[in-house]
Amino acid sequence: MSPLLEPVRHRGASNRSAGWLLPLSGWMVIFYLIPLVFIIGTSFRTMVNYQLTSEFTMQNYLAIFAEPLYWKALRVSLLLAVKVVAITTLIAYPLAMVLVFIVPKRWRTFFLILIIAPFWTSYLIRAYSWFIVLGNNGILNLLLKSLGLIGQPVQILYTGTATTIGLVHYLLPIMTLTIYTTLENIDPKLLEAANDLGAGGLRSFFHVILPLSAGGLVNGMMFIYILAFADFVSPATLGGQTERVFPQLIVDAVQWNINWPLASALSIVMVAAIFLVLLVLSLFRNIGSRENGGSGK
Repeated sequence: MSPLLEPVRHRGASNRSAGWLLPLSGWMVIFYLIPLVFIIGTSFRTMVNYQLTSEFTMQNYLAIFAEPLYWKALRVSLLLAVKVVAITTLIAYPLAMVLVFIVPKRWRTFFLILIIAPFWTSYLIRAYSWFIVLGNNGILNLLLKSLGLIGQPVQILYTGTATTIGLVHYLLPIMTLTIYTTLENIDPKLLEAANDLGAGGLRSFFHVILPLSAGGLVNGMMFIYILAFADFVSPATLGGQTERVFPQLIVDAVQWNINWPLASALSIVMVAAIFLVLLVLSLFRNIGSRENGGSGK
C-alpha cells in the first residue's frame, strides 16, 4: 500500500470505531448518566404532600450522617459484601482451575452449563428455595439431628449467615465464569516452560498462573462486590429484619416513607461507598499489572 494512502486507511478505521462507540455512548447517557444526574438533583430537595419542592437543602445528607441506623446498615452491607467476595473467590478459583487444567475439553461445555443452570430460574425463587434447606424443619437441621450432632434445630434462617449463603449461591457462577475465562486465555506454553525449568505445581501457580490471572480475578471481585453490596433480595428474604442492609433502607424510603429525596441521598451514599472500594481494588489491579509487565488482563 502506498504511504500516501496510509493516513486515509487509519482515518477510516478511526471512523468505524467511532461509529461503534456512538450506540454504546448513547445507551450510557440515556440509561445511566441522565438518571444519575436526576438522582443527584433529587437528593438535594424535599417532599411536601408527596410532591417534590424546588428548594435546595442538605437535610437529607445531614440526616444520614447523623442517624446511627444508616451507619450501622452501611457497615453491615460493607462487611457482607467483603465476606461474599472472599467466599466466592475461595470457591470459584479452584473450581475454575479444575475446569481449565483438569477437565477434558469435550466435557467443559457440559460442566459450564451446569454452572450457569441456576440462572435459568428467577433469583427470588432461588432465594426462597433456601427455606427448604435452612429452615428449622429444613433438610440441614434434619440431617444434623439424624446424625446426633444437635438436639434442637439451629437457627440459620433469618440470620446474616443465611443471607451470605444466598448471595454466594447467586454470585458464585458469575465469579467462576469470570475466572474461567481468564485462566483459559493463559498460554499453555508458559506452563510447559515453567515445568521444563523445574517449577513444581505450587511455584507454577504462584509465579505463572496467579500473576497472569490477577487482572481477571480483581475484575471478578469488583463485579461481585457491586452486586453483593447493592442486593436486597437475599437480605430481605433470608436475613429478615435482624440485620438490615443499606439497600433495604433505600427500598423503605421509596415504598413505605415515599421520601424520594432521602432515597436518592441514600443511593448516592451507597454509590460513593461502592466506588471507594472499587478504587482500592483497581489500584491493586494496576500494581499487579505493572509488576507483571502488563500481563494481568
